[in-house]
Amino acid sequence: MYTLRRRLLLFLCVVGLGLPLSGCDQGEGMDEALPPEEAETRISSAVEGLSESAGTLEGGEFSNSLKGFLGLENGEATSEDWAEPLIERLDAVIKTSDERFQFDASTGVYVWSADTEEWVREGSSNSIVLEFPATEGAAGNNTMLELSRYSDTPLTVNGETVYLPTSGTGAISVDESEVFSVDLNGVDYATEEGFEVPIPQSFSLEIFTAPHTHTFNLSENSSTDYDFSFDLENRDELVAGFSVGAQLATDNYDELESTDVEELSGELRIGPDLTVPYTVQAGEIAAFDDPTEEQVNNRIDATVQFQGQELATLQYDDGSERFEVVYSDGSVDPASMFFEDFVSEMEAIWSEYLGRDDFGTVLDDIVLD
Repeated sequence: MYTLRRRLLLFLCVVGLGLPLSGCDQGEGMDEALPPEEAETRISSAVEGLSESAGTLEGGEFSNSLKGFLGLENGEATSEDWAEPLIERLDAVIKTSDERFQFDASTGVYVWSADTEEWVREGSSNSIVLEFPATEGAAGNNTMLELSRYSDTPLTVNGETVYLPTSGTGAISVDESEVFSVDLNGVDYATEEGFEVPIPQSFSLEIFTAPHTHTFNLSENSSTDYDFSFDLENRDELVAGFSVGAQLATDNYDELESTDVEELSGELRIGPDLTVPYTVQAGEIAAFDDPTEEQVNNRIDATVQFQGQELATLQYDDGSERFEVVYSDGSVDPASMFFEDFVSEMEAIWSEYLGRDDFGTVLDDIVLD
């Protein structure tokens, strides 16, 4: 039972994180379905495109700037001793009062002095502007960080007042080329009984990590109805995205259980052509002590579509304890075959940041087990 629940959780995570799986509800036929060989090719091509875009993200301007600043080598920051003072001595720039960030009092142009290892105010501005070297040993301050807008709201946590951000805009440029930006708007925090800390119940967030743009949106339609979406674009071309709507049976978050998440539904997007609309009756699955294969499959409805045409379905196989892709003729492939290469690509890419051994072990245990 533990294995089944674990794999069900992995399935939901895979849908949510955007790995290209296909869907189930194998009880109905597939109109004008493609032959299995062509369906498999189209799914595989979409995954390959996702891997290529991930490589572009890691090798992009922002990634290279970050690795250069920290001197990253296999997860180790070799320039940590150099970079730490730049961050630690921001106390001289960032003004606070009663532990609240004072944006207006912190504005100005500040330049890093390598000789004295301190931030020196060199001018006035309506923004907070920091100028510093891009890498250890660089001759000049060729990097600029600008925080141009900020707002917050007071909230109570454990009887104490804290101030959490509601909006903000910032950017980083290297050699006058923007490599990173963030634009946060409309944050509204949930403070109902049951939340130990306030959490966002609605917001819009756009993050630019050259050359990719990441867009997040969360909205509360009611106390039991939430929508979340994410899209990743590479220079205005969709790489991947997903949306999920959550229907809850109760708004009593203090006693919320897995069975209270009644339904999850939305769409997965891989590139411009591949979509995976899905619906999961999560509450009904969670209510079973030991759900059978049929009980699971009858409550997961998702289809892979290429330009609106159905390619395949997904079902859970109790014997092999894995999810399988089901084609129009009833033939199957293990779902993992479509993302094994993608996972390997991600391991190679992100181990540069997190360390190859640790990152690879985590991925293999969570996804490929």
